[in-house]
Amino acid sequence: MSGKARISPLRWVFFILLGVGLVVLCCYLAAGRGAAAAARAEGQSIYSADAPLSGTPEPFIGGMVLLTPEQMARVPMADGFEWPCGTPEGAMMYDAQPFGADNAKRGGKHTGQDLNGIGGENTDLGEPVYAAARGLVVFSGKPSEDWGNVVVLAHRLPGEEGIIQTLYAHLDTREVSLGTVVHRGRRIGTMGNAGGRYLAHLHFEAIQSRCTEAGMPGYHPGGGMNRLNPAELIAAFPAPKHADAYDTVRHLRIREAYLSRSQSTPPTTTPVPEGAIPVKPSQFITP
Repeated sequence: MSGKARISPLRWVFFILLGVGLVVLCCYLAAGRGAAAAARAEGQSIYSADAPLSGTPEPFIGGMVLLTPEQMARVPMADGFEWPCGTPEGAMMYDAQPFGADNAKRGGKHTGQDLNGIGGENTDLGEPVYAAARGLVVFSGKPSEDWGNVVVLAHRLPGEEGIIQTLYAHLDTREVSLGTVVHRGRRIGTMGNAGGRYLAHLHFEAIQSRCTEAGMPGYHPGGGMNRLNPAELIAAFPAPKHADAYDTVRHLRIREAYLSRSQSTPPTTTPVPEGAIPVKPSQFITP
């Protein structure tokens, strides 16, 4: 018997299914390449460049975090700087490790000042630490175990451009929270030893930066970076002898606003608080 052999129906079904499978596989691969290209393009956008917090390295590197526009707008003008512990003139304290001092064991030149009580050792543990100038709290936390508790304030200088920060490290306690505006001389924490890692002292830095500088190295091989000499900053912009009036004027403005509202409301429903005085603090020019 002659003639071509016939292909069975099952084989036709097999070839059809194989062809459909190949088409589906090609479509899947093409879609995958398109998604990968879109992901790469999105990764180049400034809006997707930051890794989520869960993916950031530990310990937290504060110097990589820019201050937000809101923080920049809220940084107040300082009326001058004074020493953050001891007396405002720096009495009852000594500089155990000056700015720029060599310390090969710690990795270079000191980028701040280590302020100790005149009793030495841990005699100043728990002593109060004050804001060196009026400023905005841009960091309050523990960037690493070596740094311990840290508070960072941001300030503007009279007649100067840019932002100056003061950093207070190795604190035993922190008494201010992120986003608070504090007046010069406000108690912001207490002297500590970073959980027993050092003898009690205050590591005090002055920094010219628009980034959150908590957790950045306290020593630098060249001694440069963006650190300023705190003693020179205080000498260049000394605080006036009188106390910072920021809180006083703020409280007066709150009273003024309260009195303004109460004038249009019957006294029986909105009593004037005891001690309120009819002043117009809005006429005052505040820094």
